[in-house]
Amino acid sequence: MRRLTIPHAPTFARLTLALLLLPACGKNDGDTSSGGGTASGSAGTSTSATGSATATTTASSTSGTSQGSASAGSGGTTTATTTATSTGTAGSSGGSAGSGGSGGGILQCGNKVYECGDGIDNDGDGKTDQEDPECTGPCDNDEGSFATGIPGDNVDCKQDCFFDGNSGSGDDKCEWNLKCDPENPGENIGCPYTPGPMCDNQAPTPTQECKDFCEALVPNGCDCFGCCRVSTPNGDVDIFLGGNPDCSLDNLGACEPCTYQADECGNPCDPNDCEVCLGEDAPPEGCDDPTCPNNLTPCLDPADCADGFYCLTGCCYPPPPG
Repeated sequence: MRRLTIPHAPTFARLTLALLLLPACGKNDGDTSSGGGTASGSAGTSTSATGSATATTTASSTSGTSQGSASAGSGGTTTATTTATSTGTAGSSGGSAGSGGSGGGILQCGNKVYECGDGIDNDGDGKTDQEDPECTGPCDNDEGSFATGIPGDNVDCKQDCFFDGNSGSGDDKCEWNLKCDPENPGENIGCPYTPGPMCDNQAPTPTQECKDFCEALVPNGCDCFGCCRVSTPNGDVDIFLGGNPDCSLDNLGACEPCTYQADECGNPCDPNDCEVCLGEDAPPEGCDDPTCPNNLTPCLDPADCADGFYCLTGCCYPPPPG
């Protein structure tokens, strides 16, 4: 083996360099070698050398270390291993992206799971939960009709925010008396139209507090109190979601009519703006993507929405309080 002499270099550095060059110095015809690695041979057989070099650098390096070792084993086998490592602390790059989550899983109404959030096609129409046009959100326990199917929910004469998953105006400050609606949507739930002083004294428009709370939960084409405008081949039909439990897209004749108040409190739907209205499952013809009000994120699939949000009428809605 040739001996290298490095003038004016410390003894340790000369030893390190010699170890790095050891595989090359012992190379024979037919050998393969990769600098800075491991070489081995055994008596009575041809010598082979394999190796690898690894360097890890974080940003710019300011310090380095080298180490080497050699050992002689039995049977005439000699192994030399050299590792070179360079590390630094000047900076770093790279990282892992945070998880933004994805929608489309089990959806809760408060702390409960109903049919329109359980991940099951309950009515067998080939559409599940948010993709079923008769689901009005996670707080809906009937995929087969527009009714929510939750006992006691939205059957009061004084309606609050229809889409928050609870009855009573304590959390939303919304109130509309069905008895004051001349379309008589409350007839089947014991709230027939009853004009008189009670209705004369009712506030003409919902409070701003009600609008701020409820409108973020209202699907395209509905008002805050569950009156929704559904498009049909024969024109638009205004239906009350809390009336007849048989009210569905296939049975609109069973739906109770109502006075549509989305302009006062709710979410009017305009197909000309590429909005997906209640009862539809795709943007209008000529629209590639849906548009959404109230700075909501558009969606074509539940997975387009963040965790906890749900895709309904082409928009990602926040989880209802329940």
